[in-house]
Amino acid sequence: MMKYVVLSCASALLFACTTTSKPETRLQKLNDVGVVALFDDTLPVKYVGTNKKTNKEMSANISTWSLNQSVAAEIQNSLKDKNKKVFELNVDPVVIKTGKETGAQLKDIYLGNRYQALQEYLGTEAEKQGAKYLFVIHPATHESYTNYRAGFGFFCQSTTNVKGDLQGYTLLRAQLWNVKTKELEATVNITPEDLAFKTGKTCAEALKLGPEKVATLYKEQMMDLAKKSADLVLIRTGLQN
Repeated sequence: MMKYVVLSCASALLFACTTTSKPETRLQKLNDVGVVALFDDTLPVKYVGTNKKTNKEMSANISTWSLNQSVAAEIQNSLKDKNKKVFELNVDPVVIKTGKETGAQLKDIYLGNRYQALQEYLGTEAEKQGAKYLFVIHPATHESYTNYRAGFGFFCQSTTNVKGDLQGYTLLRAQLWNVKTKELEATVNITPEDLAFKTGKTCAEALKLGPEKVATLYKEQMMDLAKKSADLVLIRTGLQN
């Protein structure tokens, strides 16, 4: 009987020694996170008609909306609720604007990243400011939405038989970087299929209002869209239920 007990204990110890612990989830290992949103201070308002002559593209100034701060704050607050150290990355707006403009002007990029210089700047700043991970949320084009301007905006398309319905939309990409290894941990694309809202205005009605009036009328819905975008980014990167 004693021999059986000793063998049983030995087996239990062997099993305990060979049992491996589960690897940490992305959320568990995430900490010291810098967050930065890189949207423009203008909101595109685009109308696509039956021919090129009826196409119109305008923009509204939304510099007073603090859109970037709102998106970044939503990410920060959610991660703080999970007891994570997180902060908004401090960046030079002139460097950001120049980097975006320079990257957009580059043509025929077959290899590499047209925004590589901007990416390196953000990585350097993140390291300086003590971040181990960096969340970058920025406008992004998508092959399925070639008529849409990247970022947040308004879009309306009419045909001969359809007047069209002005909609507010989201077209962005979020990237989570490991600052030390410079490796991309996760990337998420959000398109109008994921998040958009209808205004109930036909293209003709919205066009008469002008871009500034359109932006003013639907500011609350657009800011709510920005909040929902941040939440969806966290869900799709596995950082929120």
